[in-house]
Amino acid sequence: MALPLVEEAYKFLHEHPELGKQETQAQLYLTSKFRALGFTRFETSPSAPTAVIAVLETGRPGPVVALRAEMDARPLEAGKDEPEDHQPRSLIAGRMHNCGHDVHAAMLLGAASVLKRNADRLVGTVVFVFQPAEETPGGADDLIRDGVLQRLGVQKIFAQHVAPGLPVGTVAISPGVVLAASGYFKIMLKGSGSHAAEPWRGSDVGLLATHLAQELAYLPARRLDPVSRPAIISIARLVADGGASNQLPSEAELSGTVRAFEDLETANQDRVSLSELMRSTVERFAAAHQVTATWAFRTGSPPTENSRALFDETIKPLSSVWTTGLNTTLSRGMFSEDFAFYTRHNQALYFALGVAGDSLGRAGVHTREFTIDPGTLRIGTRLMTHLGVIGSTGQARFHSE
Repeated sequence: MALPLVEEAYKFLHEHPELGKQETQAQLYLTSKFRALGFTRFETSPSAPTAVIAVLETGRPGPVVALRAEMDARPLEAGKDEPEDHQPRSLIAGRMHNCGHDVHAAMLLGAASVLKRNADRLVGTVVFVFQPAEETPGGADDLIRDGVLQRLGVQKIFAQHVAPGLPVGTVAISPGVVLAASGYFKIMLKGSGSHAAEPWRGSDVGLLATHLAQELAYLPARRLDPVSRPAIISIARLVADGGASNQLPSEAELSGTVRAFEDLETANQDRVSLSELMRSTVERFAAAHQVTATWAFRTGSPPTENSRALFDETIKPLSSVWTTGLNTTLSRGMFSEDFAFYTRHNQALYFALGVAGDSLGRAGVHTREFTIDPGTLRIGTRLMTHLGVIGSTGQARFHSE
């Protein structure tokens, strides 16, 4: 078992969090570890220069399988750092691996060490993809655009993501669309300001912004069928600053995200797209209140869809060795993941990995309280190793020579 290597990598990556497309320390660290394991072939992606893509060739005919992990960390809320009682703890102020990407990368490195030692019992090729910039634009989509996996002939790809609240030892997987598409919007409202004692002399843009925020948040429940088109619109930022407590501002900014299990900018003869529905709502609101509104929208990731064929091909052999809890109940969530870009080009499966034990692994991702139970590292390494073997040989155990 490669647990000491996994624990060392987790500690290093957690203590040195780097933002998207800035993962130079992680790249150097992971590349040095792969070279020490005996890997000699590495691929590059011009649009994602910090990626680490290591290739294990067995020399025997067989499928080309990819195993993927992310590398980037996240900025924390302004003025906040990771709690002092966390172990390990970020050494970089204002940054933290609070989405588990350090965990994913460490476990994939561990799986690579096991598969490398047993390469003579595999067939085909296994590609280890350490992807930058999952939390920012240009991660998986850059690798797809550069054609890296296509050139390597990747046929199927696997990944996992930490799942707070799910017990350590449990993994969850279901076929079909499992994660939502994401979009990001920014709205600028402009009107006229006034003294706060005479709000009727201006547009009272700050108050209007709060009403617009509510209208957008309520929109999915009143304008969409919640059964066939579930969606969430969340306002993450609202700024209206008149410069003084007795001055009403002339401008306000709202920004946030929309999530749904459909392409957000795609319409058909029966329904308008979600982005267009939001845009028209904003325009009508602005016209009704005699202010101007500037609307900007950016698509994030498409829906993440697990391949039914790969699910059927994988679950039976995995069930034969995974006795600690394999949950295949149909489920999906409004989180979004750029792993979705791979699912549009390859057979793909995306697993949820339990990280909760005792008091650890309970806090949600993207919070500064996020932790994992240490037992996660062994379980996740084992899962990725099994997926590499199953993808290569069709069985959950190594072939005997």
